[in-house]
Amino acid sequence: MLRRTATAVLAALTLAGIAGCSDEQPRATASPSTSPSPTASPVVAGPPWYDEVAPAAAAGELGDKASPCPMELIFSVPAKWRAKAVKNGRDAAIGGAVPVCEIDAKPAGHLGFLRAWKADAPGNQQEVMDKFLDAYGEVTDRQYRRTKAGPLDSFEATFVAESGTHERAILVSTIWGRFLLTLGGADDAEHQAMLPAYQLAKQTAKNNRNWE
Repeated sequence: MLRRTATAVLAALTLAGIAGCSDEQPRATASPSTSPSPTASPVVAGPPWYDEVAPAAAAGELGDKASPCPMELIFSVPAKWRAKAVKNGRDAAIGGAVPVCEIDAKPAGHLGFLRAWKADAPGNQQEVMDKFLDAYGEVTDRQYRRTKAGPLDSFEATFVAESGTHERAILVSTIWGRFLLTLGGADDAEHQAMLPAYQLAKQTAKNNRNWE
């Protein structure tokens, strides 16, 4: 049921034309899934992290009140990626994470999305990530690490979704609460092609200090 629900939620976000620093230590959870232990965050070239991938050039910034997606987290996006705010996001929540912004890669020539989620579920970083991925679907090959998104403490996951495609998620701790950034593509080739956009969002993430 969880698997069908998560798939239906992501399909609804895609098809509906939606209008537009923590020091906690991860630990094992009582999740029904087998949770891997997180690693430290050295630079890792090649699979699964592909840290050698350079970020795309920034063409716009999301988060400010004048942007398509006002929110407490600010990050940059590449040219032609189209951002839309998610209305009634609580109806599309997965594992306690509420979608707030969807950034479509199709205008840039790719099939996939960056999504931003408000992730205020209780628990430490790994527990929150586990809860999301457990509800996301039949997720395999999870690997975790503690890292940074811009200057912000973060917890990153790479995994294989039910479709067989590699995906990425990073839980970012802001002064206003946690946000989850996810990258999903139509297949692994699209995933690789969109990694520069994900790297850009990750490296430019920062607190929206003007949020009230």
